[in-house]
Amino acid sequence: MTGVTTPDLGEPEPNEEPGDTAQLRIEFDDKAVDVRGPSSRLHELTDSMSLTVATVGGAAGPTLALGALPEGTPAWVTGAVAGAQLVFLAYVVTTIFVRRSRRTRSA
Repeated sequence: MTGVTTPDLGEPEPNEEPGDTAQLRIEFDDKAVDVRGPSSRLHELTDSMSLTVATVGGAAGPTLALGALPEGTPAWVTGAVAGAQLVFLAYVVTTIFVRRSRRTRSA
């Protein structure tokens, strides 16, 4: 039986009292990234991270999908797969920018 093992990196110390500092913690493999900053500016970091993931996904998604198609796949299927990947990417990026503009207008 195989399974995924998660390293024990310990839990970050919770803030006992509310403050103006926010924390973003991302764990992968045996490493962890811990970013702290003013809570009023942390949304910019998460927006940047989302756009970075979307950009990498925009290049890697269609490439990996096309690589997984069997040889002899009709051209229209190949185009549809690549097109669907790019439409999804456009949706994600548009959602990020719409959320950002709403947040800017409400501030």
